[in-house]
This record gives sequence, C-alpha cells and structure tokens, in this order.
Amino acid sequence: MTSHSFKKAMGATQAEFLRLLPNGLGSSSFTVDGKKIFFDAGQGKEVRIDLGSESKRQIALMVIPTMPVEIELSGFSDDEAAIFMKQFDRSYQRGGG
Repeated sequence: MTSHSFKKAMGATQAEFLRLLPNGLGSSSFTVDGKKIFFDAGQGKEVRIDLGSESKRQIALMVIPTMPVEIELSGFSDDEAAIFMKQFDRSYQRGGG
C-alpha cells in the first residue's frame, strides 16, 4: 500500500465540485476545511483533496469554469487507486448531445 497523487483540471466551480463529490467518493461522510477535503475510505485508506483557485476558460463565446484539483490517496494499492479514480472521474463526466 502506497500513496498515489493525481492532478486534474476540473471543469467545475467549487460549489459544483462539492455538490457532485458524494457521487465521486461513494459517500457523503467527508470533511471540508476551506479548500481541503478529507475522507476516510475505511480499512486504513484515506483521501485528501486540495482545491485550487477557480478560473474561466473561454473558447469563442463559450465560457467554461476550471479549477485545479490535487487528489492524494493513502493506503490504496495500485489496483484500488485505479478503481477509485475511475469511479471518481466517471462521477464528474458530463453528457453532451
């Protein structure tokens, strides 16, 4: 079991990110302290998420919110970290049409 670190540029505001976070973690039992989020995933596994400053990306007339996010997984095996991040990423996907 090691520590895994992931850096992402999320297409969401902080409010949107927090609203979707229970789906990403599979639980609503997390702690928010300013821009830091802590989650005990059980069995010695911990998740720490650091939120960066919100900004906007503009493409022609379209404006997209963006926010850097750092995710630190402690106590996860490589396979467990991959499964966790797949679920996390899937919870933030947006459908288009």
